[in-house]
Amino acid sequence: MERGHTIEIFSAGCPLCRHVSDVIEVGKCRGCTQIVLDVNHPTEEVKAKMRDYGVNAVPTIVIDGEIKITGIPPFPWVCDDDFYRRLRKEYPLGDTEPSPL
Repeated sequence: MERGHTIEIFSAGCPLCRHVSDVIEVGKCRGCTQIVLDVNHPTEEVKAKMRDYGVNAVPTIVIDGEIKITGIPPFPWVCDDDFYRRLRKEYPLGDTEPSPL
């Protein structure tokens, strides 16, 4: 694999968010870092990331600040280079509208 990735999961701690977090934890490789960000009690840093990434629903997954997946990923999480190339193409963060936080 080219390098580890930073996987940020915006979560409300609900069963759906925990499920998504668990699926990613199982599927990610050792080189990747998974960070769960609590939107129920957000710090100023989390609020800023939510604005910057346009997060307006949970769960939302942001990878390396380049890829954004909202909701339950409709695919199995298998950490390899082809997987991340596909995600960059199909789920680019792109120009998102800032959320009203």
